[in-house]
Order: sequence, then C-alpha cells, then structure tokens
Amino acid sequence: MGEDDAKPPGAPQPPRARSAKAAVRRNAFVLRDEFVDAYHVRGSDVLFVTFDDLGTVEEYDPPQPWMHRRLERMDVSVLGMIAKRKDWYRNPSAARLLTELRDAGFFDRFSRILFTGSSMGGYAALTFAGLVPGAEVMAFSPQSTLNRDIAPFEERFPYGHRKWDWETPDFLDAAEAVPRTSQVWLIYDPFVPEDRAHARRLDGPNVRHVKLGHFGHRAIRKLSKFRLLDPLVSGIAAGSVDWPAFWRDLRQARRDNRAYLKTLLGNAEAAGHGQLTRAAAVRVLEKFPRNTVARAILAKRAEPAKLAERPRETPDWTHDPGPRALSGDAVFTDALLDLDRPLVVPERPGDRKLACGVLEPGGRFVEESRSWILPKKHTVAPTLLPGEDVSDLAGVHIFGGHLRGHFGHFLVESSARLWALERLQGRIDSVIYMPFRGKLRPARKVISSYRWFFDVLGINTPIQTFDHAVRPERLFVPEMGFGWGARYAGSPAYRAFMRSRLEAATEPRGGEKLYISRSRLLPVRGRVLGESAIEAAMAANGYEIFHPQKASIEEQVARYRAARDIVALDGSALHLAAFVMPPGGRVAIILRRSKANVADYLTQYRAFCGITPGVVDALVTEWVAPDIARSDYRSVGELDFAKVFARLAELGMLPEEFRPDLPPREALMQELAAFSEARGASLIPLAEARMRAAE
Repeated sequence: MGEDDAKPPGAPQPPRARSAKAAVRRNAFVLRDEFVDAYHVRGSDVLFVTFDDLGTVEEYDPPQPWMHRRLERMDVSVLGMIAKRKDWYRNPSAARLLTELRDAGFFDRFSRILFTGSSMGGYAALTFAGLVPGAEVMAFSPQSTLNRDIAPFEERFPYGHRKWDWETPDFLDAAEAVPRTSQVWLIYDPFVPEDRAHARRLDGPNVRHVKLGHFGHRAIRKLSKFRLLDPLVSGIAAGSVDWPAFWRDLRQARRDNRAYLKTLLGNAEAAGHGQLTRAAAVRVLEKFPRNTVARAILAKRAEPAKLAERPRETPDWTHDPGPRALSGDAVFTDALLDLDRPLVVPERPGDRKLACGVLEPGGRFVEESRSWILPKKHTVAPTLLPGEDVSDLAGVHIFGGHLRGHFGHFLVESSARLWALERLQGRIDSVIYMPFRGKLRPARKVISSYRWFFDVLGINTPIQTFDHAVRPERLFVPEMGFGWGARYAGSPAYRAFMRSRLEAATEPRGGEKLYISRSRLLPVRGRVLGESAIEAAMAANGYEIFHPQKASIEEQVARYRAARDIVALDGSALHLAAFVMPPGGRVAIILRRSKANVADYLTQYRAFCGITPGVVDALVTEWVAPDIARSDYRSVGELDFAKVFARLAELGMLPEEFRPDLPPREALMQELAAFSEARGASLIPLAEARMRAAE
C-alpha cells in the first residue's frame, strides 16, 4: 500500500499470547502459527480483519497488519492476519487461527466485523469471512481463485498458481463463501478483464460493486493518491458512505490526475474509439499541454469515418460479424438501444436456419437482438430479399426476442429482455416477439397460454408476433439479461425486475419444506423410476409433495417464497424457484439425466438468492427410445436409491438416522415397462442406444 499505511520502523509489537483463550483477555496480542500470525490492537467496537497482498508480505520490520496505520488513525480495532509467505493463504494457519479465536469468543466483543484485503488479500478476506457469523467484506481487486479449472481466465500469477496447492477444496473458491457473508463490497476496475471476470463470479444479492474505471488492478493505490480511500473505508466502517459525494470527488480528482488521464487515453485508443479518443486528447491538452500520450494521439492522421456508422445507399442485408462473445462469456452491460424505423425480421422460409433479429435502417445487424437458444447455439443475421413484404408498425415497441413454448425455454429465453419494461414504464405500445422457427400459430398459442405469466409480472402491454418483417416507428432493443451459460447469473436489472414483480404479486404460502415432484407429468416427459419412494421418504420427514404443473404461477411462486428447504429432480421448476427463494435457504438437486446442466442451476441460485445447491448424483442408467441415442428432456433415469438418501442426509435434508424403504428393482422394471407402453416404444439404456446409432 505505501508508507502511509505502515507504522514507523521499530514500533513496539503487542505481547505474544500462548493461546486463543489467553488472547481474548487482552486488548493487544500476537498469536503465532506456522504460516500466519494474528496481530491484534483494540480500538473501537468496529473490527477490521486485514490480509496481506503480495507487496506487503515480509515488507515491514517488525511485521505489522496490512493498512495498520490508516486504520489506527480511524480508531478502529484491527486483527491483522500477517502472512509469512506469498501463498494466497493456501495453508492451514489462517483458518485455524480464526476458528480458535471465534470459538474462544474473541469476535463477540465487536458490534461490526469487516474482513478486508487487496488482490491476494481480497481473495483471503472473501474466503475466510464465512468463518465468523455476521462478518462483512471489503475486497479490492480480489481474485476468486487461482484454480485454472474454475477460473481459466486468470493467468496473471503463474508462480502463485504453480507453487501453491489449488486443488484441496477447503477455502478454494471465494465464490462459494460469498453467500455465507453478510455484505460484500467489491472495489475494482471493470476494464481489467480478469478483475471483471472474478467480480462476475463473486456476484450475488449481498454484493455491491464499486467500479473504478481505468484505475487498473492496483485501484486501491489510486484511491489513496486521490485521498478518497480514507473516506471510503471509514464510511463503510460506519455504515454511512456518502456515495454522491464520493463519486463527485472522484470525478474531480480524475480530471486533475495526469496518470489517470494517461491510462484513460491509452485504454480508449486500444479499444478502437478513434474519434472519442481524439476528442478526449484535445481536452487533456487544454489542461496539461505537455501530456505526451495526448500529443501522440493527435499527431496521428485522423481516421476516416467507418462506413458502418453511416446509412448505406445500398443496404447490405447479409452483414453479420458474428457474436461478440459466446453465451458462456456473457458480460452484462444493461444495454438498451433506441432505434428509429428498424426492421424486425423473423425466421422465414428461404433464409438460413435461425436467421432472424433486428436490422438498422442501413441494413446492419443489431448485435443486441441476437438470441441464444443453447450455450453455443445462437441466431444469425437475416437476409431480406428484394421485394419481400414489410409492414409498417406505428408507435413505440420493445423487442422481446424468440418466443418459446416449453416453459423452461420460455423462462430462460423469452423472459430475458422484459427487464427493460421497468425502465420504460408507460412508454411502450407492445412487446414484439419473433415466432420460434417462424411458426406463427404455435407462437400465438404460446402468447395465450402464458398470459398468466405476463399478468403475474404486472405486464398489461399487448404482446405481438409476426411471420414477416415489420418496421416499427420506434423500437427499444434490450440486451438478454438472462439465458444460457454465464447468463444464468442474470443481470442486476433482470434479477431486480423478476424478484420485485413476482414478490409484489404473491405472499409466501405453504410449508418450509418442499419436494418438487415430476411423478404426475405426462409419460413423454423425463422423470426417474421409483420416484414414489423419494416422495414417501420426504413426506415422512415433513416435506410437502408439490406438483407445480397442477398449480397456477401465483401458487408456485407463493410456495417457493415460503420454502426454506427444497428438494427436486432437475427441471424447469427449479429456475422459477430461484427467482424468489429467500437467501439462507437450502436446495438439493437430484440428477435425473446425464445432461442436467448442473453448473447453470448453481450459477443462477448463487446470483439470485445467494444459495449454493447441493447436488445428488446417483444416476445408474438412463433409459431412452431406441432412435434417440442421447440424453434429453425425455430421458428416464434409474437411481441408486441408497446413494440418494445418504447424500440427502449428508446435505441435512434428511436426518442421518432415517432409514427409508428402498424400492426393489423388479418394481422399477415394471414401471419402466409401463413407460415404454405409454410411449409406444421399448426404452433401452442410453449406452446401448448409442452403440446402435454408431453401428
């Protein structure tokens, strides 16, 4: 951090304590362990637990907590977890010390506890805060993990990744600790790709993002130089940050800082914003005539305006640069485009498969109108043929994307742009959807069938769909705030829209324990053999057996709002429950098929309600029709029931001493025969179906 944060050399250290029990009786102590020392000085009843970053390990003699002098001036209490090596606290010492102090009652003396650190220290603060109930976190530019399987984008610390243990699961991933933390402040530069990706992984309903654009990875140092670190830290400590004043002072400080302006100009030029960069360079030179970066930018020949920025005389109806990022790499920007007289083009015969979306008046494809129907499958730019029918549509409208009939796909894809209605209240004449596969009659049936869903969300705007191109007078195109892959986290605007609208329409109703069943679905729908055994076990332990397809959307939302424990086979109902389930609940997902998209459920629950579901993977065989040869929504799973119940007990959903009756395999095979008869085809194991297909 700097000299301002260190006590002067030779400053006396607190006396050494022999144990945590002895330490809690003192107002100052050092409690030593093999890889970390705990250094405490008592101040107010607000405690900061600090962790070193790479630059402060072994930096001070004698050792002292990170940011010690700054916190001492604030008269707060400090517990510094002083690292003895640059290992990202991947050792047993930190957890052991914190646990011993907690069990000895050390943290009970404080009214507020804040874990804090930067970069490596930010990772540690986030990871260990869950050890202390009620603790909050203030993390500057933190990593969530250096495990390359979990965070493949993080390649900045090759020595730290190679040298230390990033496989042992204990305290491996800070994202798993965030839901157990009372409140988190993430302070970082969103233009640093790795820091942005970590922040996205760490997001949740209890997380506030403080984005410091163009500050770099060492954002905390610039805050310190701008003299804004103290008011930010003290404000968070007091629970009363004056955010308008903070942002006002930050803007003023940036305008007068040469280093910041240099970084800003460099980033803008690297991003290809030629005209914007030159305009900014002119303003910088007015204040700093000798700024070399601004001079170099203006010395270059002005770039010609791109043709894409002007309406074409001859529209290029086929232009499609391809998606900017796969769905799995989604970065939410809350983009909401406002277009005059664009074209909304659905899928039509004669065009490419999945060719649909919005075209600007000049013919350029609007990237924000691209829809994702699978993690790596998306729509492409349509080609409007000469003389093709185009209808004009008066008024102001919003683009809804694809209209899907399956409820799971409807939630994931067709609801993804509705968040913009919150921002455009009273200004919209209709929502325009594109019929999936260009089929108009099924699309109109979907609108009629899901009218209840729009009603529950308080959407009384007309819903329209067309099988030919239309030209709205004015069209708003929102980004997809929800969807496949990383989009399952939902944008902040989408999450807020869905939760607020659904909660406003219902009150919690029903028991706190819920088992979501698939046993009464039509035979063509996927399920598991012997689900009645799971229902009997759950009912015997106080769970209500709930069949969502038999209930209205209001009833489903009310049940999920009331539930604190939910057990379910993987399926669409879990997506709806994640919208409204209260933080602090528990969810167990029993896999019924090999392609269950578990990561999507985990992403959604962590982001929407701060819950990490437990996964019950006890699949033995997957039964499918002979001509399918793949796992899909029709698959019938056969489970190892002993493993199912043992895992549910491990997750706390069933008592450990509970011994349910396990269904005999003969009964399961009779049930399988009934499924086969109802479907008109004998179901066979998936492995056998694949062998037949290969032959």
